[in-house]
Amino acid sequence: MNWMQIPLRSKLVLAAVTGVLLVMVLTTSITITTQISVQEELAHQQAIEITNSYANRFDGDMRADLAIARSISSTLSEYESSDRDEINRILTAILKDNPHLMGTYVCYEPNAFDGRDAEFANTESYDSTGRFSPYWHKIGGDIKVDQLQNCENYDYYIFPKLLKEDVITDPYYYDGVFMVSYGSPIIKDGEFIGVGGVDVSLDYIDEVVSQIEAFDTGYAMMTGSSGLILSQPYNKEWIGHKTIYDYDNEGFSKAAEDIKYKKSGYIDTIDPVTGKEVVVFYEPVESKNYGFFLIIPKEEMLEGTFALRDKLIAIGILSIFFTSIAAYLASRTVTASIDDIVKDFKEMADSIAHGELNIRANTEIDQDFREIPEGLNQILDGVVVPIHETTRVAVEFSKGHFDVRFEGDTEGEFKQLAQSINYFAKLLDVIINESNAVLEAMEKEDFSRTIHFHGHGDLKKLTEGIEQTRLALQQASIDREIAEQELKEYARKLEQSNELKDMFTDIMRHDLLNPAGVIKGFTELLLMTETDEQSKLLLERIMKNNDNLIEMIHSAAEFAKLESSEELELTMQNVTSIIEHSTEILTTHASNKEMDIEFNAKEPHYVLANPIIETVFTNLISNAIKYSPEKSKVVVDVKEEEEFTEITVTDFGEGIKDEHKSTVFDRFKRVNKTGVRGSGLGLAIVKRTIELHKGDVGVRDNPEGQGSVFFVKLKRYLEEP
Repeated sequence: MNWMQIPLRSKLVLAAVTGVLLVMVLTTSITITTQISVQEELAHQQAIEITNSYANRFDGDMRADLAIARSISSTLSEYESSDRDEINRILTAILKDNPHLMGTYVCYEPNAFDGRDAEFANTESYDSTGRFSPYWHKIGGDIKVDQLQNCENYDYYIFPKLLKEDVITDPYYYDGVFMVSYGSPIIKDGEFIGVGGVDVSLDYIDEVVSQIEAFDTGYAMMTGSSGLILSQPYNKEWIGHKTIYDYDNEGFSKAAEDIKYKKSGYIDTIDPVTGKEVVVFYEPVESKNYGFFLIIPKEEMLEGTFALRDKLIAIGILSIFFTSIAAYLASRTVTASIDDIVKDFKEMADSIAHGELNIRANTEIDQDFREIPEGLNQILDGVVVPIHETTRVAVEFSKGHFDVRFEGDTEGEFKQLAQSINYFAKLLDVIINESNAVLEAMEKEDFSRTIHFHGHGDLKKLTEGIEQTRLALQQASIDREIAEQELKEYARKLEQSNELKDMFTDIMRHDLLNPAGVIKGFTELLLMTETDEQSKLLLERIMKNNDNLIEMIHSAAEFAKLESSEELELTMQNVTSIIEHSTEILTTHASNKEMDIEFNAKEPHYVLANPIIETVFTNLISNAIKYSPEKSKVVVDVKEEEEFTEITVTDFGEGIKDEHKSTVFDRFKRVNKTGVRGSGLGLAIVKRTIELHKGDVGVRDNPEGQGSVFFVKLKRYLEEP
C-alpha cells in the first residue's frame, strides 16, 4: 500500500504509538541494565571489603605476637646478670600476661648464657647437657616448664640462627596442639647466642573463621603459607592435614599461587565442598603469606540483582502497555479534531475554488485547534496575497522543499517559538555535556570536576542533585583516605606498644566499625535514590540493624575500660523490652538450628541497670543456642523477688558438671563441649557486668531434665516508673 494513501488519522495513531513504544522500551532496557550492573558491583565490593577486613585483623594479631617474641630476644640481648631463675620468671610473667599465648621459650647455644651448663646437668628441669632452654607452656591446662630437646633441629631455631632475623614458622602439631611459633634471634656483640620466642595455638583462627557468615550459605576458610588448611567449617579433619591444592581445583590453586606473591582478587569456580557455583574472594595475610578466603554462592550473591531485574522488567512492561494506550487515545482525540478541521477546510476550498472568498471557517471547535480556523479567517479578512503565498509554500512543502520561506519577515508568536526552541536546545546540550563530564570523572574517582552551569526549574534540580552527590562522594573519599592513613599510623604505633589489652580493644573496634560504616554509607546512598516503598522499608531495616551493631561495638569497646571502674551509672531500665530486643537479634541464629526462643515475661519489669546490661542477656541467650542441640528450645523467664528481679536462661544441652560451675564465669575458662568452642570471654564479661551492677549471677542444673539454668539477679526499681 502506498504510504501517501494511508489516512492521516491512521498515520498519527501509528506514529504516536510506535514512538512511545520505542522510547519506553529503550528507556526500560537502559534502566534495567544500569541497575543490575550497580547491584552486582555493590555485592562484589561488599565481599571484597569483608575479606580485606578479616585478613588485616589476622595480620595485626600475627604482628602483635611477633612483637612479643622480639621483645624477649631484645631484652635478653641486653641482659647481663646471667640469672636463670630471673629469666624463667620473665617468661612465666609474659605467659600469664598474655592469655592467648600457648608457650614462651628461650634456647641458648651450649654455654652461651652463663657458661655453667655442666653445673645444671641432670638437675630439676634440665637434661644431661644442662643447656639453658626452658619452655614454659599451658599444654594440658596448667603452666609448667619443660626442656627444649634438640632445638637446633627445628625451624624456630634454625632460621633465626641462619638468617639472624625474626621468623614465623609454618603451622604444625605439637603434643596434639595445632600451633605456630614466633622466633627471634638473640644477638650479642654481633654474634648469635640463642633464640627467644612464643607459641600461639591456631584454634582461635578456626573459631573466628567458622563463625563468619556471608549472605545465606557462604563461608570462610584460611590457609597457611604453603596452602595448608588452617580453618574449614565443613571438614574439620582437614585442618592441619590437607592443603588447598588437594581440592584439585584450578581456581583455588590459582588463588593459592596469588597469595604466595601477596596478590588479592576473586575467581568464579565450582566449590568442591558444596558443588555450587561460587565466587571466591581471597586476600593475603601480609605477615606470613597466609590466605583468607570468602566463598559465596553466586546465586545468593546476585539474588537481589535478579529480583530487582524482574521487578524493573514488570514495571517496564506495565509502563509500555499503559503509555501506549494513552498515546493511542490521545492521538485519536487529536485526529478527530483534525478530521473536523480538514472537512471544514475542504468545503472552504471548494467554495474558494468557485470564487466565494467571503466564506469563513467554523470556529466552534476544540479550544486547542480554534486558532487554526480563526487564523484562516483573519487571512481571508485581510488580503488575498497571503493566501497565494501560503498556497505556494504549501505546494513546495508537499514536494519536500522544506527550505522554502515566506517572502517577508515572520513576526509574532511563530518567531518567538522558533527562538525559544533554539535556545532550549542549546541550553539542554550544554547541561547534558556538563553533567556527562562530571559523571565520567566520578566514575574515575575524580570528584574535583564541578558543574558550572545549572539551568532553571527541573533542569536545575537535576544538576544540583548531581553536584550534591559529587560533594558527598568527594567527602566520603576524603574520609576514607584519612581513615586509611590513621589506621596505618595506628598499626605502626601498636607494634611499639606493650599495652596488648588496649591494642586488642582498639583493633576490634576499628576492624568492626569499618565495614559497618561502609554498609551504613551505601545504605544511606541507596535510600536517597530508592522510590519503591517495599525496597525502602527493607533498606530502613538494614539501617536500623546496622546502627544497633555499631552501638554494640561501641559498648563492647567501652566495657574494656569498665574492668578498672568501681561503679556504673544505673538508671531505670525495662528489662522485658531489653530481653525482647536481644531475642529479636538472635532469632535468625536460633532458626539456623531449628530452635525456638521462649520468653514468658509479658509485663514490664523495671530494674536499676546500665544500658550495657543488654550484652549480658545477648551473651547468655547466644551461649544457650550455641550449646543446645538442634530442634530444641531456649526458655527465658523473669521473676520478681523482694529486692531483686531474677532473670533465667534455660537450655537443654549437655549441662555443666558440678566441678566446673564455680569456675565457668572465670576469664578464659572454657568448658569443653562436643563440636563447640567459645572464646572464653563471654561469661567473664557477664560476671564483671553483674558485679558492677551489685547483682548476682550463677548457674544451676535444669530441673526439667538435661541442660543448665543461668540466672542473673538485678536490683528492682521500686519507685513508680
